[in-house]
Amino acid sequence: PDITAPGVQILASYIPVKPPTDYEFDKRHVNFNLLSGTSMACPHVSGIVGLLKNAHPDWSPAAIRSAIMTT
Repeated sequence: PDITAPGVQILASYIPVKPPTDYEFDKRHVNFNLLSGTSMACPHVSGIVGLLKNAHPDWSPAAIRSAIMTT
């Protein structure tokens, strides 16, 4: 909870059986859509943590958090 990340307009996979909008007239089917929300930011921060842990396997979780928060 110490780290927040932008979760706005994140390109994500999307179910092709549902239109990309909630409008009744929208009959499109897409494989990707721009989505927003905190659940969209979490994978990005987790990916950064994975990259840092791979580059610096001796770093503690506190060191990784500090690196993300000060970047």
